[in-house]
Amino acid sequence: MPRKANKISTRWIRETREAFRDFLDETNFPDPERLGERGPKFKYPEWLIMFIAILSVKLKVKSYVQIHKMTVKYWDIIAQGMDLSPISEKQLRDRLKKIRHFPGDPAAFIFQLFPELE
Repeated sequence: MPRKANKISTRWIRETREAFRDFLDETNFPDPERLGERGPKFKYPEWLIMFIAILSVKLKVKSYVQIHKMTVKYWDIIAQGMDLSPISEKQLRDRLKKIRHFPGDPAAFIFQLFPELE
C-alpha cells in the first residue's frame, strides 16, 4: 500500500509566514537572541522555529525526524530572504522542545493563533 504523502501549497506557506511575521511585529514579540543571559547566540531566530512548529501541525507530522524532513523540503520558502542553511535535526528537536512543541502534543500558541488547525 502506498504511503500517504502530506502536501501543502507553497502559496499557503508564504502567506502564513508573512501573516505570522506581521503578527509578531505588531505585538512586539520579543525574539530572544541567545539561550538564557549567557548562553550561545541562536543562529536560527525563535520565530522561525515557531513557524516550523506551525507547519508541522498543519501537515500533521508525527515525529521530530519527519518535522526535520519537512523543514528541509520547504527550507527555501521557510527561510526565504535569510542566508541560512537548513537547521540540523538535533538542533531543531532541541529548539522545538524549548518552545514546548512535541509531535502529537503541539505548543499551545499554535491553536491560539490558528484555531482552524485544531
